[in-house]
Amino acid sequence: MREMQSIGGTLQSLLQKLGLERQFRTYDALAHWSDLVGKQVAQVARPLRLDADTLWVAVKSHTWAQELNFQKGTILRRLNERAGEERFKEIRFVVRNSLPASSNLLLQSGGENPSDSASSQPGGGAADENLSASEIAAIESRLASVGDPVLRDALKRAQMASLRYQKYLAQLGWRRCVVCECYHGDDSAVCFLCEQGV
Repeated sequence: MREMQSIGGTLQSLLQKLGLERQFRTYDALAHWSDLVGKQVAQVARPLRLDADTLWVAVKSHTWAQELNFQKGTILRRLNERAGEERFKEIRFVVRNSLPASSNLLLQSGGENPSDSASSQPGGGAADENLSASEIAAIESRLASVGDPVLRDALKRAQMASLRYQKYLAQLGWRRCVVCECYHGDDSAVCFLCEQGV
């Protein structure tokens, strides 16, 4: 048991050192969407996208959008408690004809713990392969003008993590919007935000 606590502490300090702890806690909260909002709500409302501190949620009807607007404060509180900080500040509800499959959420979730299977989270599946030398060289080239070596290293790690995450989303079958270039789980070439003109 002591070994497991040691591994957990090591993992947490590694996430902190890489600057990924906050992102991991955010995705962990979203992976527990069904637990936080309840099964009934999870059947009619699913997270689509996190844009800065605003969570966009697809809902099945205007009635549900209105009902969930009344519950917005409770949902935000539960998400932030799970994330361990005030990560989510706003929720926007968008009525959709069909909801994304629960396996196509920001993380593969369906209410499961993301640590239950190696392939259910970024860094746990085949998409965690190393970046190619040319991808790393392109990142380094873009950051060559950053004078502060600490800042340059932090930006490099962030861009590498972002590129790995994009590969992960592509592996899940997500598409890049032809308008805003964000990844989305729909079959269309345009994401729901650009489609709605938001």
